[in-house]
Amino acid sequence: MRNRIILASKSKVRKDILDKNNIENIVEPSNVDEDIVKLALIKEKATPNIISKNLAELKANKVSAKKQGEIVLGADSVIDLDGEL
Repeated sequence: MRNRIILASKSKVRKDILDKNNIENIVEPSNVDEDIVKLALIKEKATPNIISKNLAELKANKVSAKKQGEIVLGADSVIDLDGEL
């Protein structure tokens, strides 16, 4: 196991934050189809907060399955306007 973070995201902003704070990291995109997940959660009346948390966890879990024993960071952001995505 290496002392680094695997970023389960293609987000340049998140990568830049890790780099600027001298946190060793590599990018390993999860390739999760976010639209399908969002639509399913919206149908279940999930809040934007729950949607974001679920997407982040799904991304991290998918990459973690391939990178066992490593630290994986999953993140997601959505825009919430008065409780709507």
